[in-house]
Amino acid sequence: MSKAVEKLEAALQRLIDGKTLIVQPPYRINNDAVALEAGLKRGSVNKQRPELASLLIKIKEAEQIRTGKATAKEIGANKKAQKKADKEEIQELKEQLKALEDKYMAKLSENNSLIYQNHLLQKQLKEAKESLEKYIVKFNN
Repeated sequence: MSKAVEKLEAALQRLIDGKTLIVQPPYRINNDAVALEAGLKRGSVNKQRPELASLLIKIKEAEQIRTGKATAKEIGANKKAQKKADKEEIQELKEQLKALEDKYMAKLSENNSLIYQNHLLQKQLKEAKESLEKYIVKFNN
């Protein structure tokens, strides 16, 4: 985990605990509040940064718990569902990887076969040229 992500995680925990260093209460737990508490600019935490995906989920869950819109039980169920979806995605990616590896090995085998055939043809061409030179009369000697 990068230092920036660690700073953001620590900032989120301070916001959850109510022991902020920079952001003054009352505050909502959102992307900007976490970024400001971590000493970053507003907008530093956004959905376009894939390394922050889990942090964004934690921020949303923390705000839902703070406002009472979601219970810890619902959050646990959401995490289980997310974990299941992640496992399915991993399995699908593994299958895609296996298919690509098989395709790669087939193409590699085909390529090696063509290289061997090319080598044989070059050898035959060389032999044909050598046998043909026996019958060619040279005038420049």
